[in-house]
Amino acid sequence: MTFDTAPGSAGKRWRKILAVLLCAFLLAGCGRKDSGSGPEPEKTVFTIPEAFDSADVRAIVLSDLHYTEYKEVDNTLVSGMALAEEITDAIIAEVIDRKPDVFIMTGDNTNSGDRYDATGLANKLAKIRDAGIRVILTTGNHDMNRMDAADFEEVYYGLVEWTDRDPASLSYAAEVGDAVFLAMDDNAVHPGGEGAFSAETMEWLREMLDKYRGRPVIWLSHHSVLYGRGGSNTSGYLIQNEGLADLLRESGVRLAMTGHLHSQYISEEQGLYEIISGMPFSGRHMMGNLAIDTQETGEGDGYRIVYGAAPVDFEKYAPETAEQLAALDRENSDYLRQTFTKILQKERVTGRERELVLDLLDRYFRYYGEGTLADHAEEIRGDLAYERMLQILEDYNYGPWIRSKVETTSQSGIHLEISVP
Repeated sequence: MTFDTAPGSAGKRWRKILAVLLCAFLLAGCGRKDSGSGPEPEKTVFTIPEAFDSADVRAIVLSDLHYTEYKEVDNTLVSGMALAEEITDAIIAEVIDRKPDVFIMTGDNTNSGDRYDATGLANKLAKIRDAGIRVILTTGNHDMNRMDAADFEEVYYGLVEWTDRDPASLSYAAEVGDAVFLAMDDNAVHPGGEGAFSAETMEWLREMLDKYRGRPVIWLSHHSVLYGRGGSNTSGYLIQNEGLADLLRESGVRLAMTGHLHSQYISEEQGLYEIISGMPFSGRHMMGNLAIDTQETGEGDGYRIVYGAAPVDFEKYAPETAEQLAALDRENSDYLRQTFTKILQKERVTGRERELVLDLLDRYFRYYGEGTLADHAEEIRGDLAYERMLQILEDYNYGPWIRSKVETTSQSGIHLEISVP
């Protein structure tokens, strides 16, 4: 994902600055409350599923790490970019300590996409592999900014083990216990651009789906399988191959894990679920915890998938980084609030009305960014400033977008359980 995209149509005033602001809020998970005017946001309780420790297959999953070793990187919109190495070290330490069966990254592994950053990240991931934990990763659009497929393979693929490999792309299938992870390269057709698969890769995919039919098959890609369907403003998030979701459903796939959005989001369509992982450098700095249990049923083999997202445990694995990151998050939140204040002043929204709208925006973007909007939709809709906020932002196209998300987001973005008989 780039840092300059936003929902909205061309020609809307202030579109450029609001495009930056939307991504900033999504990336930063703005939730700071300074004025005391509105209700205090509820503190979200994140938990790792109890099933995780005893599951047959256990995975820790993240996306859009955007790792970098460049010290001059701009962290105005993504506070954690200033501590990229320290945050990544904390993630590595937590993964090794918790000992999952597999560690998964679904693309945009580095921010620059050059060999310097990619090699630095690969050296860190080697610690996970050397601890006996499988590593599975996919490509992302940022990964192809300054490297081609051959470079990516040379840097990363010494870390991964596959059962089957697509000759036409960097896609592969990896068996972990009874589960099969399809790690798909949706950047092969348009490197650094929109997600798509060639006809050759689609044929290979069909072969893999037939080969592993009846087993727990987990789809992994950077761009989405479900998010963005039917929406002109979000279609850029979607893998462009028509009928892909139907093919997965017909082949018995129940779960796709993707990224690119930078915020925790879970959707469902006709029995197929998609978990979009948030960005660890921003928001609530979260990782996903996936547990897959196979179980004998009276009608054959079944399985259960349990997922929960929780923040990286900086207090345990990097206490000094936790303090530095908290300060950067506060600075980021202040910057965003000040910027929106200027926009509201331009619209002649001042005084208490301005503070009420700002507080509501804070809560909305916090809930959306951390994946709990479905849990708080009633709170947002019931706020006295809700309709006024939508009216003020109508000309920026944010009113319709916020209304759409509040009214259509029905699935928690941080918890999911799927049982397959």
